[in-house]
Amino acid sequence: MSLTELQILVGSALTLIVLAIVALKLWPNQRIDMFRQNMFSLRDELFDFAADGNISFEAPAYKLLRQLMNGYIRYAHNLTPYRTLMAFLQWKYSSSQTPLNAWAELWNKTLSEVDDQELKKKLEQYHSRSAMLVVSQLVLSPGLLICVAPLAVIVAIIYTQWTNLRGIYNDIKRTVPISFLEEQAAKS
Repeated sequence: MSLTELQILVGSALTLIVLAIVALKLWPNQRIDMFRQNMFSLRDELFDFAADGNISFEAPAYKLLRQLMNGYIRYAHNLTPYRTLMAFLQWKYSSSQTPLNAWAELWNKTLSEVDDQELKKKLEQYHSRSAMLVVSQLVLSPGLLICVAPLAVIVAIIYTQWTNLRGIYNDIKRTVPISFLEEQAAKS
């Protein structure tokens, strides 16, 4: 093994180690912190909405939304695709398969008791926004992206017609002259 090959090997190994640390440790922690911060902001916005007199702090719908948002903040570290899947499978294959929708039923009941349609619409928007934060937390999870991204690329390559790939190659070849790239490579 030549010195150049050894340098490439060591450099590649170090790069893979750093990539693994970023993808498996730093990125997930950053996603959790970002999710919590976004949920805190949404909860603060709901608080300001109530503080402006739009809804009472004692209103059941307000309390339920705050309870939901606080729960998401408290258990953000459990909002991963793997843990969500395992919790679903545990529920699905455990002895009691009754749907766990007590909160949703209470939310729908409480929301139906709100007479003001504008207030109801605004509360639904807060609920939807919190749900979107949860979905984005799950979808943009590093574990899911690391597993799904390569699969998506493979599927895209399989389903892309070869004539399209050849067309993309020809467009790039016309835009960036290959002789220029060859000259740069030869000089280095």
